Formats: sequence, structure tokens, C-alpha cells
Amino acid sequence: MCATIAKKEPGLTDMRVFIIFGSPKKTGSTAQILNAFISGLPDDVSVDIFDCFERSPLPCNDCRFCYEDDLCTLSDLDDFYTKLEAADILVFASPVYNLSFPAPMKALLDRLQRYWSARFIRQVRPPIKRSKRGLLITANGAQSQEGGEMLERQLKPILTTLNTKLIKSIHYIGADKKSPLDTAIKEAENTAHLLFE
Repeated sequence: MCATIAKKEPGLTDMRVFIIFGSPKKTGSTAQILNAFISGLPDDVSVDIFDCFERSPLPCNDCRFCYEDDLCTLSDLDDFYTKLEAADILVFASPVYNLSFPAPMKALLDRLQRYWSARFIRQVRPPIKRSKRGLLITANGAQSQEGGEMLERQLKPILTTLNTKLIKSIHYIGADKKSPLDTAIKEAENTAHLLFE
């Protein structure tokens, strides 16, 4: 899985899917479920993937520059912000680490502070004009939904500042014991089809 790849070429739908991938494993549970989702998309949908472990975003240092301007003083995510704002569908795919996101993905999510500042400090509503639909994919080592549900609770407030409605969460559990992925994979494929019905 590359940091940013066009999996499919833009076509008649002109729809853009932007994926934030938060796993260090390119063929692990998270990647397999995500790939099932991608394979279920129509061929003319544009897909870009941002790999948090390959890009390792710098952490937000609370400089508060975004309190005054619609910019971040750190330039490592300039291309990320452009793709994020242009997307129609946002996909967050992550394993569960200690009931949270892995550090590189958490750093990325914290860097979305610029949109929080736009909405609540500078009163820009919505901070991103293009509305989006969101999908969350989680893979948890434990045999419990708690980890995935915790990530969902952490993500929802962020999505409000991104003008994004979470339409679906897929929580795979039991990765440590290699529980079958079949149900999660089927759910991911079905979700891809439903988005374009």
C-alpha cells in the first residue's frame, strides 16, 4: 500500500475517495478489510491513500497560528489538506492501539486542529465547504468491540469540523487470535457498493 496512489482513474462519477491508513502492516487485518472496500468501488472512482506510517506527520505543537489564518505553519501535510478538502468520501482505517489510534495516525488527527480553529475560533461554518461521507474501519486484537467503539467516539467530533457524516463503522475483533476476516471483508465490499447505489 503506497502513501498516495490513484487506484482508479476519475471517470463519469467524478467521485473522490480519500483514505487515511493508520497501520504499519501492509497486509495485516486492517489492510485486508480496506482492500476489500477498495475492490468493491466502481472503476471510475478516484482513490488516494495517505499512509500515516510512511509519512509520519509532525505533531501539532499548539502554536495557534490557525487561530488567525486558514493555514498550518508545518508544511508536511499541505498536499494532504488539499486532497482531504476535495474528497467526497473519507475512509479512516486503523488498528486499535491501547484503545486509541496508533501514534502516527493520532498525530495526523491532531493536525486537523486547523479546521476546529476555523469553526470555533474564526467562526467559519462549515470550515470545509464540500460535504463528505465517512467510513471507519478498525481492527482490534481483543475479542471486544470496545476498542473500535472508542476510536469511533474519538473520531466523531473531528468529523463535524470536516463537514463529514460517519455513515458506517466496521469493527473487526479477535486479530490476536487470527479470527476469520470473512464477515468484515464482506461488510467492506457491501459498503463500497452501497455508497454508489
